[in-house]
Amino acid sequence: MNPDPILSIALPVTLFCIMFGMGTALTPEHFRLLLRQPRAIAVGMLSQMLLLPLLAWGLLALFELPPELFVGFMILALAPGGTTSNAFSYLAGGNLALSVALTAIVSLLVPLTIPLIAAPLIESRLGIEAAIALPFGPTLIKLVLVGLLPVLLGMWLRHLRPGFCFRHEAWLTRLPLALLLAVIAGIITNAWSRMPDYLSMTGAPALVLATAALAVGYGWARLMGQDRRNTRTIAIETAIQNGGTAIFITGSLLHQPGMTVAPVMYGILMLVPVFAWLLLLRLRPLEVAA
Repeated sequence: MNPDPILSIALPVTLFCIMFGMGTALTPEHFRLLLRQPRAIAVGMLSQMLLLPLLAWGLLALFELPPELFVGFMILALAPGGTTSNAFSYLAGGNLALSVALTAIVSLLVPLTIPLIAAPLIESRLGIEAAIALPFGPTLIKLVLVGLLPVLLGMWLRHLRPGFCFRHEAWLTRLPLALLLAVIAGIITNAWSRMPDYLSMTGAPALVLATAALAVGYGWARLMGQDRRNTRTIAIETAIQNGGTAIFITGSLLHQPGMTVAPVMYGILMLVPVFAWLLLLRLRPLEVAA
């Protein structure tokens, strides 16, 4: 068992609360978007789950990263659908319904896709002698328990008590995010003595990857003929990653604090290009960005 209570207890509980809160904001109507906007959903899914991991692999190869940091970044790239992406999509003037639908759908798929892809990735980068394993069965069960189950429970509560969920939306969605910030602060505190080294190794890759993800998501959506609102949403969804899930996998499942640094740093530095883009959008007329 991981002796660090932050990674073994606080992080899984916090992630459960985050996903539960997200579930309380979802209804079956969000999933009906699959029928009404199949092309937009498909474009967004491909951007998040295919283009981004390929982009991450290519960009990270340009940096001389230790294997554990490379794997940490790649696990992050395989965990799209950050819970804050909906808020950023709204601020960018995007399609909020599309953002919520993409986040919900990806949250259902990630527990299946990460065990399948991350295990061979770890073996190829660290070697089988590294004694690090991500077995499909146990990993799937744990990800379902902290990722999928709370979403379904949250949706069930929304179905039974919609008024309660509406009145307490701020507590149900924002408090867990505050808890995640506290967990990240605890992780940083525990690794404080090595933070200068970690920052020097991960700062540039995280910033470059976040900026490139935003640009590639935007360019891909425009290439696929999406309108302005959908394009902005897909760009945001591609750049904003589910750091909580990535930290849970690297820290709680793999017990590798060194890997955890990559998603922690990305979660902080991804805000730089996102906020810069939001500022640019505020300074430009909507007609120019259309």
